[in-house]
Amino acid sequence: MKYRLVALAALLTVASGATAQNASSIRLELRPFAGRYVPAGSQADDFKSAAAYGLQSALELSSNVHVLASVGWTDGRSKIAALSDDVAYMWQYDVGGEFNGVAELGYSWLFRPFVGVGAGARTYDYQALGAKANTCTAGYGALGTEFQRKMFAFRLESRGYVTCFKSPLMAQKKNRSDMLFSFGLAYHVN
Repeated sequence: MKYRLVALAALLTVASGATAQNASSIRLELRPFAGRYVPAGSQADDFKSAAAYGLQSALELSSNVHVLASVGWTDGRSKIAALSDDVAYMWQYDVGGEFNGVAELGYSWLFRPFVGVGAGARTYDYQALGAKANTCTAGYGALGTEFQRKMFAFRLESRGYVTCFKSPLMAQKKNRSDMLFSFGLAYHVN
């Protein structure tokens, strides 16, 4: 719970920092998203694909550079047979940067393909009896695009994550990988 509060505080800090700076040069964006979490490699041995939801808050520093903070929640299901319940919620919190091109499509639409990188943490919140929640570091690379018209945009994004994973049954930590494919909206506040 404390990591969720820290992530929420980070999002609010980023958002409030935008209003304190020159509003004509920095624009705030709010970006809700929904998508699909897809485990890869050994992560797929322990988890199933699942729905994911979240919110990003971004600052557009220029037409080609954004800094952002994200909070995401995955309605995960574990394949770990020794657990009494397969529900394993995942909370993802990170900060990062996006670098994009801009091309006009006509009718006031902009095509904005981007790449991004970031780092943060992930919490595995197991609902099984005796399994404790644990949090580990995570990093990601992103690839996507945004189709923007005035203050609104549609976004498609894929993220590849490398995360530290600590089993709820053993104290051993390992690096794992997974993907998040998402569709979202962006609202350019100012």
